[in-house]
Amino acid sequence: MSAPNHHNNKSMKPFELIEHTADIGIKAQGETLTELFENAAKGMFHILACGNAATEGTEVLKNIELKNNTDRLEELLVSWLSELLYIFNKEKICFNSFNVLSLNNEGMIAQAKGVHIDLYQSNLYTEIKAVTFHNLKIEEQIEGFSCTIIFDV
Repeated sequence: MSAPNHHNNKSMKPFELIEHTADIGIKAQGETLTELFENAAKGMFHILACGNAATEGTEVLKNIELKNNTDRLEELLVSWLSELLYIFNKEKICFNSFNVLSLNNEGMIAQAKGVHIDLYQSNLYTEIKAVTFHNLKIEEQIEGFSCTIIFDV
């Protein structure tokens, strides 16, 4: 027994599932690992700021020191981007310049410069919920290093 159809259009379904991806990604590259980490951060902030680098406002310099619990550089890359994302969300700093001072399997020391922004005054920002490990692998080629990073948005 089928449920009564209360409208004339018998082909109309109450709902249907659609494919939807909640991810956005970048391919970061650099001649050195240091440059790869800096460029990955630039790429993430390009997404966050929808390509509009924040330059107005009080400049802020953050020193970031991270330990790597594994000796996988991919773990350290995710920690680096996640830390920057955390600071962006907590302190409302849109970073536009990155300087990795030291980087090895044990950890990294870096500086990030940016400006304080008012997220509520601007609709120019894309929310990134998390940096993912999805298919993340740092690859070394003749011309340098590259990796694809997927963000959960």
